[in-house]
Parts: sequence; C-alpha cells; structure tokens
Amino acid sequence: MRHATPLDAGTAAAVLTEAFSADPLMGYLWPDTSQPGIPARETLREFMDAAFETYLPHGHSYVIDGQAAALWAPPGVEPDTSAFGEIFVTRADPEIFESARANFEAMHELHPEDPHFYLAQIGAVDAARGQGLGSILLDRVLAVCDNDGFVAHLEATTPRSQALYARHGFETVTEIVFAPGVSLYPMTRSPR
Repeated sequence: MRHATPLDAGTAAAVLTEAFSADPLMGYLWPDTSQPGIPARETLREFMDAAFETYLPHGHSYVIDGQAAALWAPPGVEPDTSAFGEIFVTRADPEIFESARANFEAMHELHPEDPHFYLAQIGAVDAARGQGLGSILLDRVLAVCDNDGFVAHLEATTPRSQALYARHGFETVTEIVFAPGVSLYPMTRSPR
C-alpha cells in the first residue's frame, strides 16, 4: 500500500469502477439499459475519474497497485465535489435524480460536525476481493484517527460493505432508502 500519485489516476479509477460495477446505488442512478440494476460502465468510470481527481490533492488517497484503492478527505477539508456532482445531474434520469436529491442532502447532514476523516470511495478488483486489502486500506487511516483522536465517517451501499466497516468499529447511523433494495448506510467510528 502506498499514497496515490497523479500517475495512478487511470489505474485507481479502473479499480474503483470494477469494484462498484454491481453497486445497487450506482445501478439505480445510472442503469445500464441492457442490464437493469447494473451501473452504466462509462458513466461509472467517468464518476470514478472525477472522484480520484477530487480527493487526490488532500493527501489521503491510497492504492495497492492495480488491486485496490481508497479515497479519503482528512479533517477540516471540504473537497470541491462539483465535478462528480455534475455527473449525477447530467447522467442520471431527471426523475431518479430529483427523487434522490433529498436523500443525498440527508446523507450530507449526517456527517459529523466535529473534524473527521471521510471515506469517499474504497474498493478492490474482483480477483483481489476477500484478501484483506480493504482492511489494509481502512487500517492506514483508522490508525491516524485513533492516534490523533479523530472520528471517521463513510456511507456503505451494500450489506457486505456495511459488515466490513462494522468489523472495523463503524456503527450504522441510519438507513437511507432510495428504492426497494437500494439503500445507503451512513456509518461513523469513534477513535479508540
């Protein structure tokens, strides 16, 4: 594991695109017309490219070469998310986006008021899943949280990811339901 650099942009975005290729929330927002419930790959890749560019400058983006990546915002940093926010607005069906807007606003309001680390994206390619790479990426920042007394916050989009985060001390704040079978789970972890 190492800090990501601008040279990692393509690979990290490809890793995150594969990791979220069956994500129910992404599939709800940008459905592939030939496979309902699966996100449109091109839009998902565009989103991950924008996410990488947004979080990289803040010093807490990490990669495990070609296998896994994590994008964090450190305490006191509010990244300019307009680049990937624009993707939500322009690529989602207007009716879907309009109904989802209130849920995204609720999601943002649930972020802790205290300075905190925010995990925007984390994922591994299919061939690397179940090998503990997500835990390695989480542990890097959670050790800083514990040493420096910071809260960590994220949103899980699947029960599997929710269980992973719970094993690392995150507690579910609530469930935000977008549609049947499509939920987002804000989770917060206090320092240990």
